[in-house]
Formats: sequence, C-alpha cells, structure tokens
Amino acid sequence: MGVKYVHREDRWGFKAGALNYGLSLIGDRYEFLAIFDTDQRPLNGFFEEALAHFRDPRVAFVQIPPHYSDTRSEVAKAARYQQEPFLRNIMPGRIFRSAFFLGSGAVFRVKALKEVGGFVENVITEDVATSIKIHERGYTSLYVDAPLIWHGEAPLDVVAYRIQQNWSFGYLQSLGMILKSKLSLAQFFDYFTGFLYWFKKGPLTFFELLGPVVYLMLGAAFIIIDPLIYALAYGPYMLVSIAVIMSTVKHAEYGVKGFLYHQAVEYLAFPAIFSAFLAWLLQRKKPFRVTPKKTGKRDIKPLLLHFLILAILTLSAAVGIYKYLYFEMDPREVGATIVNIFWALYQAFFIAVGIATALPPIQVEEPLVAGSQPLL
Repeated sequence: MGVKYVHREDRWGFKAGALNYGLSLIGDRYEFLAIFDTDQRPLNGFFEEALAHFRDPRVAFVQIPPHYSDTRSEVAKAARYQQEPFLRNIMPGRIFRSAFFLGSGAVFRVKALKEVGGFVENVITEDVATSIKIHERGYTSLYVDAPLIWHGEAPLDVVAYRIQQNWSFGYLQSLGMILKSKLSLAQFFDYFTGFLYWFKKGPLTFFELLGPVVYLMLGAAFIIIDPLIYALAYGPYMLVSIAVIMSTVKHAEYGVKGFLYHQAVEYLAFPAIFSAFLAWLLQRKKPFRVTPKKTGKRDIKPLLLHFLILAILTLSAAVGIYKYLYFEMDPREVGATIVNIFWALYQAFFIAVGIATALPPIQVEEPLVAGSQPLL
C-alpha cells in the first residue's frame, strides 16, 4: 500500500526527534506533512479542508482539533469536557495570530518547518515551542474547528490522566523561549497566558487550598483585605466568568455538567501539575511519557492525597463554622471567616466530585476494528 514504517534506534528528542528524523528521510519530495497520533484518525474531507487554506503562502500549518470519542469512563468524559473551552473558544480566537500546533491533527508546510530548523527537541511540548518559532518568522496558522478527526482515546483513569497532564512541564519549559521571542505583543500575550494557566493550576492552586486551612485553623492570613470589598470586587467577576464559560462553549453540551466535570478533573490533575512546576523550578529533567490508552483501572491509591485534602478542608470549614457561631469576633473577622469557609467548602465540593468521577469502574467495550469509523 506504499506505507513505510520507520523506527529509530535511540530516543533523542522524544517525539520531536522522531518527527525530525522522518522529515530528514523524505527530503524535498513533499510540500506538506500531516501528523497524527496513533489514536487520531482523519475522516473523509480532512485533507481537502486542510490543504485548501495553503493557497495563502503565509500559512505555515493548519490545525484541526482532536475529538475524544472513546469516553468509557467518567475520567475520560471529564477530560473531554476540560478540553472544550480551549478547543471551542480559545483556539478559534487565536486564528491568524497564535493558534498553535496541538501535537496531532495538523498539516504543515514543509518549507516553513525547515526554515525554523524542524521541530524543537529540547522541550517535551514540541508543539507549542515549534509554533512559537514559526510565528516568530512571520508565518500565520489556521485553526479549523471541524469534526474531521475521529476516535480520540481519552485517558481512562486518574493515573493516565495525570501522566497526560505532564505536558504542563513542557509549557513551563517554554517560558524562556516566550520571554526572549520576537513575537508581536498580541502573540506574546497569548503564549504567556498559556504559561499563567499552568501556573494557576499548579502553585497557585496549592496556596488556594492552603489559605482557608491556615486561616480557619491557625488564624493566620496570606492576604489582608477588607472582606466586604473582596466580596464586592471578586464575587461578580467570578459569577460572570462562570456564566460566560458555560454559555459560550458551543459543543458537547458543556453547560453546568461540563463545568462541574471540568473543575473537578483539574483538581485531580493538581498533584501532577504541581510536581511538574517543582521540577521546572529546580531545573530537573522530567522524561516524556506516553499517555496510557488501554483499559483504565479503578484504583483508590492515586486518590489518597485527595481524600486527605478533602478531610482537611472539611475539618477547617467545620472549625470556621464553630468559631462563627460561638466566638466573639469583630466585623472584619466575621467577614474573613465567612470568606474562608466559602472557599474551603467550594474546593472541598469539587475535590469530592473529582473523587466520585475517578471511582466508577470502566465500561468494557468491544475493540474497534478497521472500517468501523462513521461515514460522512
């Protein structure tokens, strides 16, 4: 069938190294290069849609989003919901400016790839790092939100999901490249906010969890601010943000259910992201690991930390409620206690949802066979 299978003898550069090795083998014989992970399958019309956009010589690559169709577990469903705001809102907003390669489902102009020296090999998220170099050269990229990729396999259990979230380490690695880049201000802002997302889900989440515990149990505060001003300033922002997310994600029936799944699964990912942040901060190497795609396991061990956090938050909220009811406090102390009780219970709720998401058994399905994809 004209298929050539290539296997390297070493692991230098991980996925990027493999891609560059393959690129070196084809030489100048091809104008375009398509990349798919093994669980991502293009449907009829994929190449016609992607190639049509290369009439503009400035377009370096066209990205079509992945689709998680294998969601046999609650963790897999949550992982799919987590992707929706990014795939449906954020990436379309970066078209022609900073829409970046997602690691799969993209078609590249080989000339543009060679101009930047191929895929970046010293960052485990070669997709983002390579996109930065391409955008620095003045090329544009397109994101086409079309259902043209089928059968994406989402992580089925907590362990697999955390391994997947290790890609946060790669984005953290890219910070130096972002800061030194010659991107436009808008492009720089887009890429830098990606770093801030992982910073929020790692170290800042640690302090968000720690804050109400320290205040309610020990009476110590990280931030001193009038509770009423805080509630009036942050409360409307929080409510509007949640409403905007739930109302603008136009796919997969995101809504309230999607929001709950989304927030809960990010708490499940917290240990992996925080660990990646510490590894990046301490300049330690973190190897690339492929996300397991086989049948998931129902295992309580990976959730022990979450059970502990849930117990501590619940106990802190109980102590706070007791102090509110039986201690004499000035108005500011009352306000601060109410604010911290709220955050303790808010986070405890989503951690409990995350635990409940991870515990149900995986549904057993027949293996997919060749030719079983949907017809268009």
